Amino acid sequence: MTMANTETSGFQDKATGDQGGGSAREQIREVKNQVVDQAKHTVQQARERASSSLGESKRQFAAQLGAVAEALRRTTQHLRSEDQSRIAGLTETLARQIDQVSNYLRNKDAAAMRNDLENVARRQPAIAIGGAIVLGLIGARFLKSSGRHRERRGGSHAGA
Repeated sequence: MTMANTETSGFQDKATGDQGGGSAREQIREVKNQVVDQAKHTVQQARERASSSLGESKRQFAAQLGAVAEALRRTTQHLRSEDQSRIAGLTETLARQIDQVSNYLRNKDAAAMRNDLENVARRQPAIAIGGAIVLGLIGARFLKSSGRHRERRGGSHAGA
């Protein structure tokens, strides 16, 4: 009987081990699901922050464009008072167009702007390529000037 008892207890140990393994698998799945859920949550938070930041930048840029359009309108009035009607007409047209861009930025969300940009690129690829080149040049100019600004700041601190 001793041998039968030993075999039976060995069988029970194996069964318990299998159940323990199943429990460990369950725990691993649970941990994996928690990690995946946390990662999804973190990605969603990052998207929301980026969207919020983009929205704020868009609003600031729209406001700056509105200020440029207003300055052009004042220039138009001044040019008219100086009998420069031809140039005044050009600046007025430019002010209207800049104002339209400013309103567009204020009233459209990022997804709608992306769709509009894709449509323009499909219909008129030359304009899209030209716009990309202009944006690239503006970006390069901005980076170059910000680099010079940092060098000046660093140089004045080094000399002090």
